Amino acid sequence: MSIHEHDGLMLDVADHVKTKAAFKTCRLTPTAFVINEHSDVYDEKPLIYAKIVPSANTILILDTGCGGATKDTKIEIKSLREYIETVPLRANGDKPLNQGGTMRYIVVLSHCHYDHILGVEQFAKDSPILASGHSPSFLSEENLPFNSLCKSLGIDVPHYKPVLVQHLHTLQSSYLEGSQTADAKSTSLGIIVLHTPGHTPDELALWDETEEVLYVGDTLYEYAHIIFPTEGSITEWLRTVDDLIQLVTPFPNARISCGHVTAGRPALDVLTGARRFMADVLARREPVRNRFEKRGEMCVEYVQEGMRFSLVCPERLVEEARERTTSA
Repeated sequence: MSIHEHDGLMLDVADHVKTKAAFKTCRLTPTAFVINEHSDVYDEKPLIYAKIVPSANTILILDTGCGGATKDTKIEIKSLREYIETVPLRANGDKPLNQGGTMRYIVVLSHCHYDHILGVEQFAKDSPILASGHSPSFLSEENLPFNSLCKSLGIDVPHYKPVLVQHLHTLQSSYLEGSQTADAKSTSLGIIVLHTPGHTPDELALWDETEEVLYVGDTLYEYAHIIFPTEGSITEWLRTVDDLIQLVTPFPNARISCGHVTAGRPALDVLTGARRFMADVLARREPVRNRFEKRGEMCVEYVQEGMRFSLVCPERLVEEARERTTSA
């Protein structure tokens, strides 16, 4: 379901506490919560995910949002970490998700775009920050200002040193002790890392094999533009989505949760729907709705009837994917 729809995923507006926060929360699964940064100055409204793993005394955070950069002057709590540790939530029995910071954190970044990393410094001082190992140069210190889009927005790049993880790696509590390998004392978090390039080279997804939830970052979502930056690739995106479809097909109850708008929706339906829409774009069954210049490139917009899926990207990426699809 859409996080902005009133059809079951109810956001905790925190109206039962005296403070007003830049975040709203609802329970996604028995162990996971979705946190919406609702009034950011960039109008991104990113979705942040928190999964509690009591056996490892750990709370796993996927993405950190816009760092509390809010346009709402009444907001009092702008720090994601402060919110998680201090604000009581109805979705969690009127308790903070990590009261007093008693659980340790492992933070995973779905990719390096600013609206997913601007809150990371709050955790980097004492917690491991994990990112995709698919394209290390994309995340290098010299390239991060450009690839995070911070440079183009004129904002500071947060300071953090990511631990790069490999495809199909199972997350372990050993990261908390500075180790990347499991040992006898290490506890599995039950989460598998998937490299999912397309939106960006460093895009990753998480597969919660116990609760059958696929977290896909900005690979796709519903009712908002699927956006590819200059560095994206529709050709790689198609391979990624095909792989994800293959992953979830044996799990009819699997759910998908995305970096924006879509959370807790049927995974196979969303993935196949987005795949069909992209096929229609490449086959010219979807008309171009708009053309405009951005970051020095001509970009195009496509909008499906009903607006469930839409696309904005450099026109070059569409033409490249058409050429490769035709030659394949």
